[in-house]
Amino acid sequence: ALLMIAGISLRLCRWRAAPAPRERSWYAEAALGLLDLTPAGLVLIFCFVPSISASIFRSWSCKAYTVSPPDSPLEQVSYMRLDASIECGTDEHGSVTELAFGLIALWPAGSLILFTSLLVACYKPLRAKRPNALTRATAFLHREYEKTWYWWEAVELARKLVLTGFVLLIPEERAFVRLVVATLVCSCYA
Repeated sequence: ALLMIAGISLRLCRWRAAPAPRERSWYAEAALGLLDLTPAGLVLIFCFVPSISASIFRSWSCKAYTVSPPDSPLEQVSYMRLDASIECGTDEHGSVTELAFGLIALWPAGSLILFTSLLVACYKPLRAKRPNALTRATAFLHREYEKTWYWWEAVELARKLVLTGFVLLIPEERAFVRLVVATLVCSCYA
């Protein structure tokens, strides 16, 4: 977002410094400024989506400990791996996972929706072989693929998110199910 704001600001500063009559309206210049630094912003988002998403999904990752209070039977207590001061299954852990659900909608799902919608918007110019500002700004998403497969990077991002995040929503006690889901997802891409 800061990169995009910087791009808009730079364009508008140049626009204001230009003598009148100006070639474009301030609105058109702001739109071009947005597109100037869009590639850099999209690349940064794309690079950090899997790792940040994995951190968000670790809100459900707990480590079980066996405790032995004096004169009591053994108990098992689970704490979050990211913050061992939070006991899993408590209200405090519930508030962390509620926040994580919101962050999942914002970051992993939002990034996937962003890239998919950008690629959908590029469909007609790519098919017509007439690049526009948007297709140039999003070139890193589709440049390496044949025109028929321009959308593959969004599918690949979905695979990364499933493997680095969504499988963590399956409880650790069902580690085999996690493995089977991950294997099936990878098999679909083979």
